[in-house]
Amino acid sequence: MNRKLISLCSIGLIAFSCLPVQAFSESLSEVVEAPIVEDSSQESTDTTSEEETTATETEETTTTEETVSSSETSESTIDTTETSATSEAQPDASPASTPAPEVSTAHSIAESVPTIPVLAKQDLFSDVTDIKIEKNADTEEFIAAIGKQARKVAKEHDLFASIMLAQAILESGSGGSQLSQAPHYNLFGIKGEYEGEKVVFLTYEDSEEGYYQVAAAFRSYPSYKESFEDYAKLLKQGIEGNRSIYEKAWKSKAETYQKAAAALTGTYATDRAYDRKLIQLIEAYDLDQYDREEMEGVEVAGMSTTASTLTFPAYDQVNYDSGNRYAAGNCTQYVYNRITQLGGFIDLDMGNGNQWDASGRARGYAVSTTPKAGTAACFQSSVLAAHPVYGHVAFVEHVEEDGSILISEMNVLGIGIVSFRTIPAEGASTLTYITPK
Repeated sequence: MNRKLISLCSIGLIAFSCLPVQAFSESLSEVVEAPIVEDSSQESTDTTSEEETTATETEETTTTEETVSSSETSESTIDTTETSATSEAQPDASPASTPAPEVSTAHSIAESVPTIPVLAKQDLFSDVTDIKIEKNADTEEFIAAIGKQARKVAKEHDLFASIMLAQAILESGSGGSQLSQAPHYNLFGIKGEYEGEKVVFLTYEDSEEGYYQVAAAFRSYPSYKESFEDYAKLLKQGIEGNRSIYEKAWKSKAETYQKAAAALTGTYATDRAYDRKLIQLIEAYDLDQYDREEMEGVEVAGMSTTASTLTFPAYDQVNYDSGNRYAAGNCTQYVYNRITQLGGFIDLDMGNGNQWDASGRARGYAVSTTPKAGTAACFQSSVLAAHPVYGHVAFVEHVEEDGSILISEMNVLGIGIVSFRTIPAEGASTLTYITPK
C-alpha cells in the first residue's frame, strides 16, 4: 500500500513539473543557465500574447515565450541594459565591460528548470547621493555625436533635448551597450517591437523589495534616427489605455527639465531615483544647452568663424586638458587650452564660465574690468548671449583703441566649434578679465 502511494505521488510530481511555471516569465537567475523568456509584466499594454496584459509602467513589450537564438550562431550573450538597469549606477561606464553569462539555445523550455525569482542581493541604487558622476571623454563624444539630432527631434515634438540626451546616456551606457549598438540602435531601452523587429535581453526592474532580473523584448531599429523618432512618438502618444501618461514631461507642460524628469519617474522607468539621475547627468554635462536654439548659421553681434586681426598665433587645436576636467568642446576647456597653448597658466577647476572671476580673485589672479589681450573674459549669466545659468568664458584675442574687443570662444556655434566675435566697448565694459599666471 505504501509503495502504491509513493508511486502515485511520484507520478503526480512528474506531471506537475511538466506544467508551465508562471514565475519563469517574470525573473531569471543570473547564474543558472536557462533560455531567456520574454517578460509578461512589462511597461505597456501592447502585447503579442493571446491574453491581454494591463500595463502599469511604460514601454510596449511582448509576451510571446521564446528562446534567444540566431541563424548564424548557437549562443547569445545576455545584455543587462534597460530602463533602470546597471547603466544607471555608472552611466559613464560601458556595460559591455562586465562579462555577461551566456545562454545556450540547446535547451528547450520543456527541458529547462525554471528558477525562482531572485531579488538583487544588494540594492545598488537605493541612495542616489552615493552616485557621483565624473565626466569622461567617451560620454562627451557620445553627446557631441547625437546632440544635434536630439535638439532637432525635441524641438519638433515639444520635448526637452536635455532629458532626451540624459536618458540616452543612462539607458545605453553612453552608447556602449549591446542594445544601443548595431544592429539594434535602441538608445532609450524601449520595449516591444519596431516594424516587427525585436531582440531579447535580461534587464532589471525596481520594486519596493529591491531590483530583480527579468527577460524582455526590446525594439530593434535600423539606425539612431528611428530610435529618436520612436522615442518622441512614445512620449507624445503615450501607451494604449493611457495616452497622456507622459504629458507632464512635455516642454509646454513641465516648464523645466527638473519637472520633466520627475514626470518620467514611475512612468517611463520603475527606478524611484530616475529623476535625480537624469538631473545629475544634465547638470554634469551642461545638457540644457540643447534646450536652446542652435546658433549655427546665425550671426550674433559680429560673430564669425574667422578673424583678420589676431595678436597671438592661431589656435593649435590641441587639448591640453588630458583628463577632461572641463567639459570637452565647451567654452571653459577652450579657454584653458588657448591660455596653455600660449604659455600661460590657469587652473583646471575654475568652475563654470560665470565663476571664473570669483575663482580668480580667491586664488590670487589679477582680475579687472579693463580688457586686455591674452586674458579670459568672464560673462555672467545671460550677459551678451551667455548661458542663462552657467554664464560663459572667452579668450581676448585683441583690444581695439576704441575699447572694443575681439574674442575667440567655443560652443557658441556648436560643441567643439571655435568662433570669433567683436564686442563693442559698452559691452566689453560689462565683463571681467582674468589674467593668467
